[in-house]
Amino acid sequence: MVVQKTAEDPPALIAALTCNETDALLKVKYNITEDEWDSSRTNINNWRYTPFLSLQGNDIRYENFADLTDYETCLPREECSEVVVGGLPTDAYEISFGGKAVNISQEFVFDGKNPITSTELGTCTKPPICKDTEALAEIQYWSGYFGSHQHYFRVEDKEGNIVLHREPEGRYSIGRYSINQTYACLPKDDACYTFLIGGSNQWVDTRFPPPSYSVFYDGKPARRSDSWLFDSVQFGGSCKPLCNQDEESLIEFFMYDRTRDVEYEYEWDLTVTNRNSSATVSSGVVPQGADNPPLAHKIMCVPKGSCSSFSISAPNDETLFPVYSLAMDNVTYRKIAWSARENQTTNMGRCTVGGLCDEQTQDLFDLELLTPAKYEWASIDTSEM
Repeated sequence: MVVQKTAEDPPALIAALTCNETDALLKVKYNITEDEWDSSRTNINNWRYTPFLSLQGNDIRYENFADLTDYETCLPREECSEVVVGGLPTDAYEISFGGKAVNISQEFVFDGKNPITSTELGTCTKPPICKDTEALAEIQYWSGYFGSHQHYFRVEDKEGNIVLHREPEGRYSIGRYSINQTYACLPKDDACYTFLIGGSNQWVDTRFPPPSYSVFYDGKPARRSDSWLFDSVQFGGSCKPLCNQDEESLIEFFMYDRTRDVEYEYEWDLTVTNRNSSATVSSGVVPQGADNPPLAHKIMCVPKGSCSSFSISAPNDETLFPVYSLAMDNVTYRKIAWSARENQTTNMGRCTVGGLCDEQTQDLFDLELLTPAKYEWASIDTSEM
């Protein structure tokens, strides 16, 4: 039973709602003035940013201050329910269940000014109680406005074993968004873990609230971001540089492919090129299919100051549309939605005409793009590249 009380309701409906023995009363009480409402609104004139309350898939939208009325309903005590509030300051409302105040469970970026929050009620899965030799790892994730562009993430230990992960809910999942909270107790001694996340899209358009994630370890934040196509972060007490920082450059390769119904492999090769010669320093394959995760990640170390060439090829008999990126020392050299119909080579580092070109007939073209260190709603939609 769902009841939203308004001034137009008859007195019998405005009276206190009585729940049966198996239910408890949920109250969402708004305590924001009209002036505070006006000052909290953004300049984005888009219905997707309209403040709303959502419970069990049912939405109530607040297009103006007059729509903002307190909400009551009875919910089962022995089931887990989720209350989502978007586009309002967190001090503009109070949530209680069974007569007791309830704290917000998760908070994410929504409209650049006000968050979207998720609050769990009833009998829900709680974070595990870890042993003294363990630390709690927690990943909070929301998909952004549309659930159709979900992200895959996982946490690996030092040996590359997956200790925590989340699968996308499907290309066309039910609902316009997904909010997820994932936990695991991980050993603390001599520990270093890597969080990896990726998908087929990075938001570019302010018409849509962006996805966001937060990583916590042992009660402390490790990373929070709302702008990425791929991302990685190390956490734990025993993490060391992945390459010799004085003598080597770090190359990071990501690939995301959501094609799951056939099995195939992408072949890749990394060479270091000097004048008149080149040598392969690393090579391998990226297996894809139902038994493999959709997100691939590889770290490679090459001599600092060298010219490196990364080549990748796809099966000839498949029509594939993976997304991948290449970066050296945090400088992105390629970020692309690849049609995989032809092989690609990416040159990185200090490359010269003599190292890559026929000096008699060719010139080396070099383009450098500088971007802000901080992105404000700026990213790319790889589906249109």
